[in-house]
Amino acid sequence: MKNLLHTFGKNNLDEVVFENRNKAYGAYVLRNEYSSQLTKALFAGVAFFASVAVVPLIISAFKTEIPVHINPPLVPFQITDVDAPDLVKPTPVSSAPASIKTVANPEYTPVRDVKKETKLPTKEDFDGAAIGTETKAGESTTIPFAPPALPGPPSVSHLPAVAPVPAADPDKLINQNEADISASFKGGMDAFRQKVSQNFDTSAVDQSGVVSATVTFIVERDGSISNIKVTGNNSDFNREAERTIRSVKSKWSPAMLKGKTMRSSFRMPISMQIE
Repeated sequence: MKNLLHTFGKNNLDEVVFENRNKAYGAYVLRNEYSSQLTKALFAGVAFFASVAVVPLIISAFKTEIPVHINPPLVPFQITDVDAPDLVKPTPVSSAPASIKTVANPEYTPVRDVKKETKLPTKEDFDGAAIGTETKAGESTTIPFAPPALPGPPSVSHLPAVAPVPAADPDKLINQNEADISASFKGGMDAFRQKVSQNFDTSAVDQSGVVSATVTFIVERDGSISNIKVTGNNSDFNREAERTIRSVKSKWSPAMLKGKTMRSSFRMPISMQIE
């Protein structure tokens, strides 16, 4: 086939292929016109892309520059105080109707037995009077109907003064029975008595046998104790017991009342075997 193309050329090849055939058939025409159509399409495509590339250049050539306006620098405003105008309070409209002359509108309902006869108003009664619910004297008016009486402003009822509830005194002293939660020592009263007995100097007491007394003190809000008093028959024992209790540095848990810590008084008996 390649030898035939070189020997005869494309046109001669078409003649050889379509020899003794119907050349009016579309394939023969397409093969003969293929080269010319391809050339035309190539030139048309080049011309189209060239026009697309040239259009922006033409538009930019005719385009005019728009001047840019630069705003002037801002000048600070000066704010001047202006007196507010006095507001005119509206005058309250009286809820009571004006004292005008009125005439009751005579309305009758036919009944079998007339219990009371009402005198009909005369023409003179209607002169300068408005029709209302009752007949009464007053100033002459030109309005046809008397305005209804409007209810007045509601009366202000003064509630009885309630005495203010005094604030709870944080320094108030309560006893253990008044507290919601009583004051307590860490480990309980046995732990507190043990600390007292460990620090007690029995040699300071000039007496043998069992010696007892009553101890009272105050548990402060911070858990410290104050106002320690020891009451008993032996003064030496009382002094040593007071000294020993003061030497206990561990703090208590304060009493609680309505969720607040309170100062509370505490009372406990104390006894010791002196040999």
